[in-house]
Amino acid sequence: MPLNLRSRFLILFGLIFVLGGAVGYRFFDWYSSEVMSELGQRFAERNVLYEKGKILGIVTREVTLAQKMASSPVLRSWAQDETDQAARLRAVAELEDFRSFFRSRSYFFALAGSGHYYYNDDRGAYDPALPRYTLERKVAKDGWFYVTLERVKDTQLNVDTDRHLGLTKIWINTVVRDQAGKAVAVTGSGVDLSDFIRSVVSTPLGGAANILIDRNGAIQAHQDVSMIDFASVRKAVGKEAQNTVFSLLDHPADAEALRQAMAALVAGNTDVLTLELQVQGHRQLTGIVWVPEIQWFVLTMTHPEAAAGSVGKLTKAAFMATALLGLVLLAAAYMFEKSVVRRLARLDEAARMLAGGQFPSVPEDASADEIGRLNTNFRRMAERIASHTENLERQVADRTEALERMAHTDFLTGVLNRRGMMQRLEIEGNRLGRSGQAMGILIVDIDYFKRINDTRGHAVGDYALREVASMLRESVRTYDAVARWGGEEFLIGLFGLSSFAELESIAGKLLTVVRQRTLDFDGSPFGVTYSIGGVFASPSVKLDDVIRQADDALYRAKHAGRDRACLEVLGDIALKGTSVDAG
Repeated sequence: MPLNLRSRFLILFGLIFVLGGAVGYRFFDWYSSEVMSELGQRFAERNVLYEKGKILGIVTREVTLAQKMASSPVLRSWAQDETDQAARLRAVAELEDFRSFFRSRSYFFALAGSGHYYYNDDRGAYDPALPRYTLERKVAKDGWFYVTLERVKDTQLNVDTDRHLGLTKIWINTVVRDQAGKAVAVTGSGVDLSDFIRSVVSTPLGGAANILIDRNGAIQAHQDVSMIDFASVRKAVGKEAQNTVFSLLDHPADAEALRQAMAALVAGNTDVLTLELQVQGHRQLTGIVWVPEIQWFVLTMTHPEAAAGSVGKLTKAAFMATALLGLVLLAAAYMFEKSVVRRLARLDEAARMLAGGQFPSVPEDASADEIGRLNTNFRRMAERIASHTENLERQVADRTEALERMAHTDFLTGVLNRRGMMQRLEIEGNRLGRSGQAMGILIVDIDYFKRINDTRGHAVGDYALREVASMLRESVRTYDAVARWGGEEFLIGLFGLSSFAELESIAGKLLTVVRQRTLDFDGSPFGVTYSIGGVFASPSVKLDDVIRQADDALYRAKHAGRDRACLEVLGDIALKGTSVDAG
């Protein structure tokens, strides 16, 4: 029996409905997949950059301190001649100063010439003037030291267990070089491995798993400590790393893609990359970033679905709505664009801005559906990242400022230290050279200071140092500089002197002030004197020569009986060759 018109219409409508629904579903499935992929990629990029920020917040300060310690002229001088007892005392004092600023309150210093390894911890349990043990090239576990001396340009991190101390840390190994660039020692500190894993690896953002690897792919930090390739630095010679990120990958093609991504990041072609890798049977969206400050890569791995939230469920719900409203496909498409695609587009744009380092204001979405919840969670994540970034930048700025102060100020007396004074002298020397004005250098040494420490105690000695520093600072001009030069020695820079007589006047004033001053420590009064060696120098004289001449003059003042000043003129200026003793 032939089908009537109604049946034909129903069949035709049914076919149109089925075909239209199928085409619509395929299109929406493709489009939502593209959005999910883009959103997942942006999520992975921001996630790994966030983890990089956390790592830098912990490690950068320690690396900066280690590098400042390695650049110390005091330590460099001792490393070149370990037998110099005076240099040893200055170096030990310098190391102990730095120890108080490290996160672990510990340091190590290993000398290339002798292999002696010096160490002190947060308790100050060891004699800093004595080596803890001696490194040997033939001992395999000491190989890190010789590899660092021979192959590391500046700083390298190494996860290892010290065979003598029994400590497992992320060791910060920084090379100390002499004036010719030869490696003479290795110094640094260490970050507790358990603390680092707890702070960084075990607390990922958004459920991602974090892995830290070196340039060879050796695993340096992992939630599972057994996965860490300890002592990777030692294995750089003749032995390949055993625990690498490549061993976790299921396909050789993924390993090659990861190597290429690592090379591109090191070369600076890009800041962050994302890959989809098959890791131990699971598909993982992996964000990768290079941290040049510690010479490690940060990898964050998560399931792609986790980055995009509930978008997949939303796809099925939208298809059902389209199927039920088959007669109004066009209207349904419009409503879908307005209620879904447009909202996802806003999130996509916000994700793009976030990936570019901006922190957009994401409009509120009061809807209780999946996109509304995704919008709310995204806003919270963006706010947390913005807050963390702001706090991190503020902390870095504060710590940088504090480090600069520490690097140029003597912690006991509050005046400049040797490093700060040398910088000031170079600046003022250049200025005076342009103006043709003279400079004065005075080296002040407290007389019989050892006797004060021996008879009254080191607390009284420290009190005397602070008081003398205060007297010196109050007795010179406001634009002059006072520094603790070492031990009981102070150096005064006098800038823009008009005559040798002016230098004599200042030196005489300094002697008068200290003679008239009575110090009182806990009701026990006592007096001190000091000897002065000084030079009135023209701007053409090298700074090293001026300081050396002032030191020679100080020696003559002390040899002549102390409590006096011996002053000289150096360079092509008036009174050339004059030597004055002021008693």
